Amino acid sequence: MEALFEVLPDSELLANLEATRHTGRPGYPIRTVWRSLVASFYLGLVHDTDLVRALESNPLLAAAIGIDSPEKVRSKFAICRFRRKLAGFRDAVADVLTASVDRLRDTLPGFGETVAVDATDIKAWANSFHQDTDPDAGVGAKGKGMQKTYFWYGYKVHLAVDADSELPIWFDVTPANRYDGHLLAPVLSDIKARFDWFSPSFVTADKGYDAGYNFDYVGRDLGAVPVIDVRANSRPRKREGRECEAEPVITPHGLRYRCRRLPYDPVCPRFGTCPLLPVFVDSPLSDAGAPYYERHSTFPYGSREWKTVYNKRVSVERVFSRLKGYRKLNAVRTRRLPKVWLHVALSLLAMSASALVGARRSSGVRQCVA
Repeated sequence: MEALFEVLPDSELLANLEATRHTGRPGYPIRTVWRSLVASFYLGLVHDTDLVRALESNPLLAAAIGIDSPEKVRSKFAICRFRRKLAGFRDAVADVLTASVDRLRDTLPGFGETVAVDATDIKAWANSFHQDTDPDAGVGAKGKGMQKTYFWYGYKVHLAVDADSELPIWFDVTPANRYDGHLLAPVLSDIKARFDWFSPSFVTADKGYDAGYNFDYVGRDLGAVPVIDVRANSRPRKREGRECEAEPVITPHGLRYRCRRLPYDPVCPRFGTCPLLPVFVDSPLSDAGAPYYERHSTFPYGSREWKTVYNKRVSVERVFSRLKGYRKLNAVRTRRLPKVWLHVALSLLAMSASALVGARRSSGVRQCVA
C-alpha cells in the first residue's frame, strides 16, 4: 500500500483541499482520509463500514495510510463527508488521473498506439420505481443475443483503453439512456486535449459505433485507422446472377472496361464490390469511391489485417471485468452524476496506480492490473 501511495501524483489535489480550511477546528488530516478512500477502491471494499472495519483490524493497512492507533480511524460519516467534498474538486481529481496516465505512457512503450473504445453499464444506487432519488440517472437497455433485453436504471461508463497493455486512458460518464455511438468522438477529443502525445494508429470498437461520422472523425480528425465493426445491413449484399461481362476497351486514357449490363444491373454478383468499377467507361459508379467504413482504412473490411486489429477490441472488455470484479466499479453507493463520476475516476486511478507499482518493480503490468 505504501508503494501505491508513493506513485500517486496527488500533492496538488491535497494542497487544494487543505486550502479550503479557513476557520474552525482542524478536523481529520485530509491526506489520511484521501488515502483511506483510495485504499477502499484498491481493496474492493464496497461500503464505508467495511473500510472502517478493515482499518481497525489491520494495523499494517492503517499504518500505510497514516493511522497509528485504532482510536484514530475515521468514522464512516467522516469518509462520507469527505467524498461529498471531493466531488467538488473534479478538475483536481482529473489532473491526478491525467498525471498517472502520463506516467504509464512514459513507462510502457507503445502505450496508446492501439485504442479500444466501449461502454458498460453501472446501476444507480436508487430504486428504478423511485427515480427521484437519483434524477441524473437514466434507463438503459441492451440486447443479450437471443435472450431478453436487459434493462437497468443508472449510468454508462464510456472508456478508452490501450489495447496492448489493457490499461485505461480516459473515460466519461453519462446517463444510461445515452447512445454509445455519440460518445466516441467526445471521449477521444477529451483525450487529445489532455495528452499531447496521443496519436493512435488504430481505433477499434464494436458495431454499436457503426456510423459514418465516427469513421470520419477517427480517420480525418484523429489521423488513425478506424477498425469498427459494421452492422449486417450496412455491408454489401452478395447477389447471384450471371458471370461478369466487362470487356476491355482502348481509350485515349489507356485501357478501360465497358460493362454490357447497362445500366449496371444490380443482380451482377460483383455489383458494388467489382474492382473494375473505377476504370469503367461512362460508369455512374466510377466516382463512388470506397464505402464509408473503408474510406479511411489501408485494408478492406473483414481482411486478415482488419481482424488482427479488431481482435484487440476485447481488451476493453477485460478492463471492465477487472474494474467491476476488483475495483468496485459497479458498486456505486452514491447518487447524482458528479459523485458517480468521482467513483469511476477513483476506480480507474486505483488500477492505473497498481499498474505503475508493478511496472516499477518489473513484475509486469498484467500481474497488477487486477
